[in-house]
Amino acid sequence: MYQFTIVEPFNYPLRQTYEATTKEFDPLQPYIPNVTLIKTLECTEISPHCVRWYLRFHGDGAIPAIARPVINPTMLRWNEILICDHEHLTIEWEIIADHFTEHVHCKGITYYHEAPHGTNVEIQGTFAITLDHLPGLPDYVVKKAVNIVEVFIGKLIEPSVIRVYQAVKQRMEDELNKKG
Repeated sequence: MYQFTIVEPFNYPLRQTYEATTKEFDPLQPYIPNVTLIKTLECTEISPHCVRWYLRFHGDGAIPAIARPVINPTMLRWNEILICDHEHLTIEWEIIADHFTEHVHCKGITYYHEAPHGTNVEIQGTFAITLDHLPGLPDYVVKKAVNIVEVFIGKLIEPSVIRVYQAVKQRMEDELNKKG
């Protein structure tokens, strides 16, 4: 299992940062390179303080030639579930891949902390591949390959998460510039 922690600073107060990062996801798409679609499939109030978002993403990255026989563009699509707790200022999140869903797991929790400059958004997550057997290959080879791929993909997730929060910051700056 690959674990990661990302801290992304925002030059905005705690509540303003939380509100900006837990609403209106679809308009973020133009701000995020390599994402061609963000669509809200569902937004449901699950308690007086919690909202559940169900989002659809389409990625568009350059697939290296060596990986093209195994990875195709439709594999760069996923759903995200966000449980936004407005009382505790947290987001529980899960990414659900379109392919290999039963073997690929990515989830975590996001915390918001006041900081001297405004707010630190702390994203804690895990990425795991639960595949330990493939017909025709020794199990130890499969496990070794899984460990390598987990780290490789885990390290790709981190900059993608940062890009989303940078997109929110850019949107916040654009909104401020429009006001005055």
